[in-house]
Amino acid sequence: MSAEPAVISANGARGRTEKTREMLLEAGVSLFSERGYEATSTRQIETRAGVQRNLMTYHFGSKEEFWKACMVRLNERMRKRLAPAIAQSKDIEPGERIRFLIRRYIRASAAVPEIARIMFDEGRSNGWRLEWLVDNYIREFYDTIGQLFEDGRSSKAIPDIPLINFYYLLAAGGAIFSMSAECKLLTGKDAFSEAMVDAQANAIAKLLTIAV
Repeated sequence: MSAEPAVISANGARGRTEKTREMLLEAGVSLFSERGYEATSTRQIETRAGVQRNLMTYHFGSKEEFWKACMVRLNERMRKRLAPAIAQSKDIEPGERIRFLIRRYIRASAAVPEIARIMFDEGRSNGWRLEWLVDNYIREFYDTIGQLFEDGRSSKAIPDIPLINFYYLLAAGGAIFSMSAECKLLTGKDAFSEAMVDAQANAIAKLLTIAV
């Protein structure tokens, strides 16, 4: 008879632990993208999350491991946005396929703007965080873009430019969402509005491909 309350208690404890981890991760993603790694303190993360002091270290061990957990969360969020598009595009003819995937990438960049903000910060110097990102995510993404690029070139849907330039032009296509405050001041327009996201996706697809 006493086992059932114990099970409920254990489930409740696990639920609280998971909720605390979720709050910390969301706070970390937000702060690392706003301020960068060095300017973000453990105390700021815990304050933003609304949890007690020292809980970040308790759940994640160190600021370094916590940052990695935040990056895993962000990249999985991006992967979930892109995976359905990749699956849907398999039966589309090569020229239209690359335009479709470019548009979907830009829309995913709007949904997860924190990645570009962090990459703008980390990409400026070669440190352990950039190396970790390249080894765990960026190199794989670059290779995926490389395959897409070769498919587009073989179907004459991509202009005669090197892969590296294509890659960074595509990545820069999402910069408008990382610089939404500037966009608002310059134009009075919300970069995250459906109309602006759609316009940016179509513009980048048009710029990086050739109509055939």
